[in-house]
Amino acid sequence: MSELKISDQPVEALLVFADVIDSSKFSSILGFKKYAERLIQFQQLFKTLGQRYFPDIQDETTCFNRVDSRGDEGIIFHLEPSDLNKRAHWVFTAIEFLLHLKGRLYFEEDNATTAFPIRMGVGAGIHVGKVAFASRIKDYRSKITQIEGFSINKAKRVESSSRDGMYSKIILSNEAARLMEGQPVLFHHISSSMKGIEEKAILYEVRAGLFSGLRIDPKDNGDKIMISNLEKLATAPEKIDDYWLKSLIVSVLDVQLHDAFAGEHRKEYRDKQLRLAWHSTCEEDPILLYLRASNYGIQSEYTQQLRYLKNILDKYPDFTFAQKQMVKACWHIASADAERAEKVYAHDVAKEFLERFPQLLNTTEKENFERIVKEMALSIDR
Repeated sequence: MSELKISDQPVEALLVFADVIDSSKFSSILGFKKYAERLIQFQQLFKTLGQRYFPDIQDETTCFNRVDSRGDEGIIFHLEPSDLNKRAHWVFTAIEFLLHLKGRLYFEEDNATTAFPIRMGVGAGIHVGKVAFASRIKDYRSKITQIEGFSINKAKRVESSSRDGMYSKIILSNEAARLMEGQPVLFHHISSSMKGIEEKAILYEVRAGLFSGLRIDPKDNGDKIMISNLEKLATAPEKIDDYWLKSLIVSVLDVQLHDAFAGEHRKEYRDKQLRLAWHSTCEEDPILLYLRASNYGIQSEYTQQLRYLKNILDKYPDFTFAQKQMVKACWHIASADAERAEKVYAHDVAKEFLERFPQLLNTTEKENFERIVKEMALSIDR
């Protein structure tokens, strides 16, 4: 066997670690055999889905791709000649993969029926950093066989911090999160101590997002089960018991919407998205609020659209998708014969309550709101 040759210059690689949450508790509850079966299912699922998002690379001279799982952990190491745009694509694809993996685990038949009160889930860390690679001559060609570096240790520490997450438990390092500027994903900042790396590191948990590139396989029975359950939750949002499920529901429906051939099917998926978005007056999920704003834009109700976009950007000023829509909404409003801002606001909120949340109005409030809407309509007609 030929001697290993270490690269002279470091290169950028995507490094992903995922770990079963509270695996020791599952071991004690499920027993030796059942726990082993569940771990093997996790390992197989991780590798199958991982290969779907990060397939093997043909050119092993300059590229390296490893998707593997052992015990209660899975890893993805991906390296190829790249620029910032390509590395951003790696990170976004990794988020989509991890959200898909979480969805599949959540709705696996054994996971839903186990006597253990908590479903098996994963925490994950994503990092992009410099590594060295080792090559070996095989069949007269140089082949990258492994990568090494401090960045791998950091990626593992990022994954360990996922236990501090409040939403998806998918955590990005600062280096990975910086690449997500302009992508439809929003983050919750976490301050975490990464032992041996940094005492007070600022990390980024995926709070919500629109992931229209989910690689759903219509022939995969596990995907079918997941989709069926997500569609049920879309029509019964009160049963949603985890934050990240909202983004997964909206994203899966978006994939179906774009893949649908018939207009009525596209409308069906869009209506399910909006039903979820309008479920509650107390909704805070930024992607669901963004869906409300987008729908108002489609209906040319720009002051309503602007109200929701401002709400999102007050909390997430870096959400580029909302910023772009806000420019368009402001332009449409400025180009029209605008009413006084207070009057327009009163009209918009009154109309929204009448159309979306009439059950929250008493008889007097309903009559007053109907009068406001009618008077605005008459003033526009004049």
